[in-house]
Amino acid sequence: MSNFIKDYDNGKKEGRYIHQELPELSFENDSFDLVLSSHFLFLYSEHFDLQFHIDSILEMCRVSKKEVRIFPLLNLKNEKSEYLEPILKTLNDKGFETKIIKTDYEFQKGANELLSIKVHNKTLDRNI
Repeated sequence: MSNFIKDYDNGKKEGRYIHQELPELSFENDSFDLVLSSHFLFLYSEHFDLQFHIDSILEMCRVSKKEVRIFPLLNLKNEKSEYLEPILKTLNDKGFETKIIKTDYEFQKGANELLSIKVHNKTLDRNI
C-alpha cells in the first residue's frame, strides 16, 4: 500500500492510473495480462448485489488475457462474502479456472485469501 501511495501522483501524471467504473470498462478485449480488484468486490457485498459482482468480474475477465485476481474475499463484517460460492459456480460453469489462494498480506483481520481466475478459454456471455 505504501508503494502505491508513493507512486500515485507520478503514476496519474504518466497515465498509469486511469479512472474507470465497474461493471463497464472502456478497454479493448484482452488489454491486460493481469486485472486486479483490491478492497472493492466482495468487501462491499451489502452495497452491491450479486448481479453487479458477476457483471463486474466478467468485465474484468473480458479485458484480461491471462488472469483476474480479487482480494479480499470477506465482507465488511469480516465474513466470507455470500456471493463467493454463486460466483465460483458461475465462473466454473462458463469454463473459467478458479482458485482461492492464501496470502501473507492481511490488512483486514482474517482477510488473507484472494480469488484467482484464469481466463483462458473464456466465455464472455454475462447471463447466469
